[in-house]
Amino acid sequence: MTLVEFVWWALVWRAGLAPFPLVITYLTLGFAGLAAALVLRTATRRRSKRSSAASVVTGTILAGIGGSFFLPLKFAIPKQIPFWLDAPLAAAERSLFGADPWLLLNHLLGWALLPVDALYALWVPVQLLILFTVMLEPPSATKSRALIAYSIAWFLLGVVAATMLSSAGPIFYDRVFGGSEFALLGETLRAHGASTAITQSDMMWSALTSGNLGLVMGISAVPSLHVAISLWIFLTARTMAPRMAKWALIYFIFIWLASVQLGWHYVSDGAVGAIGMLLIWAIAGIVDRVLDRLFETGPDGRDSPHRGSPSGSPQISCGGGGEPSMLSSADNPPRSRASAMRRPWSLKD
Repeated sequence: MTLVEFVWWALVWRAGLAPFPLVITYLTLGFAGLAAALVLRTATRRRSKRSSAASVVTGTILAGIGGSFFLPLKFAIPKQIPFWLDAPLAAAERSLFGADPWLLLNHLLGWALLPVDALYALWVPVQLLILFTVMLEPPSATKSRALIAYSIAWFLLGVVAATMLSSAGPIFYDRVFGGSEFALLGETLRAHGASTAITQSDMMWSALTSGNLGLVMGISAVPSLHVAISLWIFLTARTMAPRMAKWALIYFIFIWLASVQLGWHYVSDGAVGAIGMLLIWAIAGIVDRVLDRLFETGPDGRDSPHRGSPSGSPQISCGGGGEPSMLSSADNPPRSRASAMRRPWSLKD
């Protein structure tokens, strides 16, 4: 996916539509996220087995480079396809709900707008911490599926779908199309002191209109990557850390509601993001199984004699000190040594 992002960026950059990626900045952020995940893992599961240093460093570099290409591609969306979906979405949701969804949420939860704004702003460090925590896990089917899904989602949802469904979101509606349909939204955010939403939206708009590029740039509403990746966190937790699944589900619901209340997204943005992530999660499982079949068979096409025991047999892998891992055999089918040798680039490593 990183290579595909690079090719797309190169084409858009040559056309003068996308800025140069902040590769060093994103690599620094990536390794900062990895360091935080290492500290957390050391504090909570010191003797548990983890992935090899080489594979984790490689994954961090790829994540940093991929992230650096994503932002310029997001910035270029309205230059490739002008915002077109906002008006029909706003009208449809106003008709469906009887009023703008953000306004209905504000009537119910307006008292919580300030903490909602603060917590929503932590989404980037939260999802990075989860990503690198998954990277540090030892090889498993669930780890591979999670990382494949994460990689695909950022490209297919965050670049391809976002470009085709070019839209700005309620918080930018009046700036893009003129008028005052969402003037009350801005007044409400300022009245409640939602400084993060106000400041970041101003920075994004400044980047779009004046070319003052930075870490905060790029406007896109449909689909909501905040919602999609938050659902990814839940799906990953459900299979890799079941005890955390209910908290991940609560976080997913919170992010969806907060994205609407703060005006970043329409309700539909979250629905498209969630449905897209569910489809990608299913695709990632298929991709993982196909890769296993390709790399776990012998020259004659038969299963390698080194293939692990059937996944139905109860197995619990142990890390250093005999501590069981958080994955059972149902979620963590064994991988053969032959497969690991044939797939040195595997996301499972």
